Amino acid sequence: MAWSSAALAHVGSPDVFLDAQAGPYRVLVTVRPPHAIPGVADVEVVSPANELSGVQIVPLPLTGPGAQFAPTPDVATRATDAPSRFTGHLWVMTAGAWQIRVTVHGDRGEGTIAVPVPTLPQTTLAMTPALRAILVVFMLTLCAGFVAIASAIVREARLPVGEAPGPSARRRGRIAGAIAVGVAVGVVLLGNKWWAVEASSYNRYVYKPLEAAPSLDAGGTLTLALRDPGWISTRRIDDFVPDHDHLMHLFIVSPALDRLWHLHPDEAATGTFAERLPEMPAGTYEIFGDLVHATGVSETVTGTFSTAAIRGTPLAGDDSAWAEVRLKPDTTYAADTTYVASGFSRTGGARIVWVRDETPLVTKRLTLFTFRVDDENRKPAEDLELYMGMPGHAVFVKKDRRVFAHVHPSGSAPMAALQIAMPSAPMHAHHGGLPPTVTFPYGFPEPGDYRIFVQVKRRGAVMTGAFDAHVN
Repeated sequence: MAWSSAALAHVGSPDVFLDAQAGPYRVLVTVRPPHAIPGVADVEVVSPANELSGVQIVPLPLTGPGAQFAPTPDVATRATDAPSRFTGHLWVMTAGAWQIRVTVHGDRGEGTIAVPVPTLPQTTLAMTPALRAILVVFMLTLCAGFVAIASAIVREARLPVGEAPGPSARRRGRIAGAIAVGVAVGVVLLGNKWWAVEASSYNRYVYKPLEAAPSLDAGGTLTLALRDPGWISTRRIDDFVPDHDHLMHLFIVSPALDRLWHLHPDEAATGTFAERLPEMPAGTYEIFGDLVHATGVSETVTGTFSTAAIRGTPLAGDDSAWAEVRLKPDTTYAADTTYVASGFSRTGGARIVWVRDETPLVTKRLTLFTFRVDDENRKPAEDLELYMGMPGHAVFVKKDRRVFAHVHPSGSAPMAALQIAMPSAPMHAHHGGLPPTVTFPYGFPEPGDYRIFVQVKRRGAVMTGAFDAHVN
């Protein structure tokens, strides 16, 4: 049995985070897209080394001629309480694939990076009761003024100066006033109808995510059939591009988040993906499937399916699985068990440690999440490998699954979109072995309890750690 639900790209987590080199400078960029389009995007640029003298920002289409001819950029403002932070606000006029081009200046010259930002109108902006009341008062005042002016013109326009209107003039004035009332009411009704038509038109413009219909056959093959419910005419379901060598990154989680599968279905037909599932116990599971269009816009499809126990097939390639087994700290750890705690996650004799201080986690703040991999001898591991071209992958999931974000050391933007925005920029240049630590930039969109899954690769095998976090 299976059913699906709708989701935005990076479910419930629309902000974009980037940790990258802009010329000689390392910068952390946060872009908060507007919820309604046209709307204003908030941009924050932080220099960890506090070595920037100025920052310029400008919005551009991600592709096409508009990406080549930038208008005059806006100058970001340096924060008075944090000299390393610059902020700015930019208008985004249409839905689709955009980029925020950031140019930074300092003693070592200039650097530029581009942050891919999907602008998806998520809602219409509601009018507050106070604003509604003010506008109603203004409307009634205008209507009353129109009626009074029309009545006065007909009643007194032909009278000599100083002469009071007689009965016939007053009667003409009342008739004109009544006609003016009818005209005012008609204009208000027509205006309301026009507004309803415009609102309905914009509601059709509000982002409607791709829908996924999961189905599971007797052999344990999960099929995801995608359907476009209708949004903008330029969206397609036959233009997906590989991101980390795969068209889809499929995450399957149990409701308690005590099991995780990271799989990579193949496209069996246009808009249809299929994956032979590995061994799974009976239960109900939720899916999150990441996709990237050729335009650079990323989407996450969601769904739920229930199954009896599946014998499945062995994991292969980049696929991985994780299951939580709670053990006492002095227990001897088997190679296939994982201990979950607030500070470290142990797989076999090795472990992943969350390197953090006592600073509380809060919403809407870019935070660097650093994790260290220790080997079986409790020393920093020296045998880490790239996992699908990245030092590591992290998944941030709210316990109620209202938030899901797949994040890399470079940030939350898909690598495919970054390569469109900065085709000549090296994404990951590593000389020699990988360091034992991996860092992910992310900001929680809402308070609550989260689980963070961290995946790295050692000796050809994927190692997964899970960490619980409370966000104020």
